[in-house]
Amino acid sequence: MTIPRRDLLCGLGAGAAASLVGARAYGATDSALLRTNPDFVVSEAEAIAWHRLKDSKGPALTGNESWRSFMGFLEAKLKAYGCVDVHRSAWTFKRLVTSIWPDDSKWGLVSNGRRIPVANFGANCGTTGPEGVTADLVLWDPDVRPDVAGKIVVYRPVPRPDVREAFSNSDYEYMTPFESWPVEGETAPQAQNGTNSISSVVWDDMTASSTFVAAMRDAKPAGIVFAMNLNKAATAGLYTFGVPADYGFPSVYLDRSVGDTVIADAREGRKATIRVEGERVESEAYQLIAYLPGADYGTERDQQLQLRTHTDGPSISQDDGALGLLGVVRYMSHIPMERRPRSLMIELDCRHFMPGLERAWASQDYFEKNPRARDKIVAMVAMEHLGQIEYVFDGEEIKPSGRSLPTWLYATTNQRVIDYAFKAVKDNHVPSAIIRSPGRPGVSGKSQGPWYGMGSGARYLGIPGYGVQGDLGAYWAHSARIDRFDARSYRRQVATFCQLTGFLMASDLGPLQAPKVDRPA
Repeated sequence: MTIPRRDLLCGLGAGAAASLVGARAYGATDSALLRTNPDFVVSEAEAIAWHRLKDSKGPALTGNESWRSFMGFLEAKLKAYGCVDVHRSAWTFKRLVTSIWPDDSKWGLVSNGRRIPVANFGANCGTTGPEGVTADLVLWDPDVRPDVAGKIVVYRPVPRPDVREAFSNSDYEYMTPFESWPVEGETAPQAQNGTNSISSVVWDDMTASSTFVAAMRDAKPAGIVFAMNLNKAATAGLYTFGVPADYGFPSVYLDRSVGDTVIADAREGRKATIRVEGERVESEAYQLIAYLPGADYGTERDQQLQLRTHTDGPSISQDDGALGLLGVVRYMSHIPMERRPRSLMIELDCRHFMPGLERAWASQDYFEKNPRARDKIVAMVAMEHLGQIEYVFDGEEIKPSGRSLPTWLYATTNQRVIDYAFKAVKDNHVPSAIIRSPGRPGVSGKSQGPWYGMGSGARYLGIPGYGVQGDLGAYWAHSARIDRFDARSYRRQVATFCQLTGFLMASDLGPLQAPKVDRPA
């Protein structure tokens, strides 16, 4: 498809593209801010080492040993790269401690006298003793809405085509071509949903399970069995998202095949025993704040770019945005402080997979506690879900699709900001980069969908901003470990965001503003 805006930008040289941003904020601008210096970008080998360390203790969920190790590594590295005023904004909370996939010793299901293989327990669910809870099974019917009090509810999500379409095929501003993977240069399908990847199906099923928890909170069931539409590999270790607040009954996930068995038992009115052993443990959570100083740091003239991500998640790359931002800080540390026109404020949040998500801990937000901390922030960059691989279903397994996974890059609604995002992905050879600016129609005149991820905060503040993430299909589960990490993709994404951060650091931001958007209630 021919896109005039794209064709226009492709025809511009580097100097002409730079002129799109208007006057520079400062007379002397380091060239590494406006075009990526590959010598400053984290290497693939170092990226693998960082992720291997993160993976070594399993999923990093706020408060657990893996998360504490990950945060210690990040803090040490930020200081090594020249960050100052590094501090923690801490509080305590109760977290559920039980066995973690693949160790299923603390959770299980017996249905009609048969032991049923369980893929995972439900995040923040209620707990039982070793004997579990025994009750009649009841199959959930959304039309009949049976009485579930005191019963174990078997729930199979009903596919929502609109949810899947919005997730996998929303409109966009620009797109770079899909590449073959892992060997590039071969033929690859070019439609967004051209491989029937698992991403939209997993997103639909998983979010439906979270919604069902909310619907059942006051109904007092004995437990919930999520009989998913997903195969064995896609369900293995699946973690609930949006993450529910603590609730009072146990729940477990089953794959499609074993779920069929339990659905049949429920239709026959059989009994089952559900078990999730565990305890709530007092733990520390904290947001980590750091500053990479620019030329005017510590003065009234200082302006800051807010770099933000979350540090908690169930897989190798759900929460590796922190390693992406670390790559950006590493890059900027090569540029002398006096040639960094603005400072970087790094905000590493820990609430994304805590009980009830960020909104449950709104009072602990760093900016709620320190409202003046926003006074100098003039732009925002957010990174999440980097270095991912696209997967498709393969019987009871999943396998790489053979092409690059989409990189979703979001930009605030200003044409110059959007155009520069396209320039940056081309400069850094990012395949299947889908650039969106939600809130206006895309190139086909259709909705660009919601802005997924933490970069959406720029719109609510009315400042220029970018966000990036992969589409996560195989990365919502504990089973996604270091073997599902693509260092080449990660390095290209980081290089792109080094360039975008440099652009926001060095540009006159006046011509880059976009209308402020009201935050949803």
